[in-house]
Amino acid sequence: MSQVVVVHFANFHFDYYSIIPHRTKPQVLMLCDENGWSLPWFVPDEHHFGVVNHINQAIAAQLGCNVTVLRCFYEDYSLETKNGCRVYAMENHSPQWTPPENSRWVGFEELDSLKFVIPKLRQVLDSWFADISSKNIPKMRVPWAQIGWFERATDWINLQLYFLGVNTTAPIQQVKSQTRSCLLKISTTDGEIYFKATFGIFASETIFTKSITEFYPEHLPELLIVDTQKSWMLMPDFGGKHLGKIHNIFHWKKALNSFAKMQIQASSQVEKLLAIGFTDRRIEQIISQIELLFADNLLVPQDDPRLSSTEIEALRSLIPQLRAMCNELAICGIPQTLVHGDFHCENVILTDEKFIYFDWSDGAVSHPFFDAVFFLEDITQQLPDISDVQVSLRNAYLEPWTVYMPIEQLISVFAKVQPLAYLYYAVVSYEITQSLEVSHRWENEEAVSYWLKKLLNCSEQTE
Repeated sequence: MSQVVVVHFANFHFDYYSIIPHRTKPQVLMLCDENGWSLPWFVPDEHHFGVVNHINQAIAAQLGCNVTVLRCFYEDYSLETKNGCRVYAMENHSPQWTPPENSRWVGFEELDSLKFVIPKLRQVLDSWFADISSKNIPKMRVPWAQIGWFERATDWINLQLYFLGVNTTAPIQQVKSQTRSCLLKISTTDGEIYFKATFGIFASETIFTKSITEFYPEHLPELLIVDTQKSWMLMPDFGGKHLGKIHNIFHWKKALNSFAKMQIQASSQVEKLLAIGFTDRRIEQIISQIELLFADNLLVPQDDPRLSSTEIEALRSLIPQLRAMCNELAICGIPQTLVHGDFHCENVILTDEKFIYFDWSDGAVSHPFFDAVFFLEDITQQLPDISDVQVSLRNAYLEPWTVYMPIEQLISVFAKVQPLAYLYYAVVSYEITQSLEVSHRWENEEAVSYWLKKLLNCSEQTE
């Protein structure tokens, strides 16, 4: 659920630092000025930790070195001062490159002799050197965070393009790199093509996308090449615009209406979806996760600043009520069916009056209205000038479901779904967090507390 933004970084000031390793030695590039030593750094315009092409470009412009991001190795920020720092581990693709005069390669044993401009970077480098010297790579570490993966991926891409009879017109660009996926952009003689890689809990996206493209070819991305063993796929640029860039509510209504019809059609394909590998997150499964979610002190420790002990106890007191609400929803008359799981406006593209729904890594079988609740979160920020926008879009989504019950009854069911949707996304966020490399759970762990707080606030408002 990448669209959940717990902290809004738009008004933050971030400093980005890059750990650029020597090609053959356990050394890192350090820069020196009158204040001391530091890693190469710059101030970015983009603040999403997983968007990385501007980092590679900044290093190339500053140092003349060809690099790609392995992962965001360290993050620190202050909500009070709105200042932040990120350190990215890089891969060096320039074997013949000569560093600038105000720099040198530094090994671990030399760190003590250097005066660091930013003292905390010393601790970061201690961790980085310990990581690269370890022979045990964590099994949950994503492949694209490892040296050599980018070159293997580009070799595979070039081979596939050869078979397709397509030539590149520029170097392959790294667009995104995070634990849920890696995205590369290839400029070719046939236009732009995108390569996407997934891993772990998200690895089934290639299978999901390929399978449901066969069910709904008019609403899914065109796939050029799919390697389900590697969890890699090549797709042409979709063209068009995502809904977030379209301010005509007519298109938003139509997108939701069309998606609801797709879910209704899929309700007769549930067994096939489960056989394909879509996660079974039907209401019965969610019920079985409630006590585990609230009992796990690793998830909501007593000293967690995001959830007070009072809030945690209040959540635990809701368990009987949540069970009863889930049981009621399971028999409400709306079939459980295909759920996107990350259904927000930027995952919907309008092109040639056709809607394309993509990024199916969170796909599952569950209650369909969970998707609509997720979609309508913070929707007024996207369409601020439209009155009653949530009601209007909700009704557009519910209209196709009148084949099951009148609209008034659907509105009543939808209102009851909201707190259970928050529960659903807390459960899924927990599963995702537990599947990530321990040192990188920060990428998703705040989402669990975010949804639990939404659940608690919603429950208090209905009392």
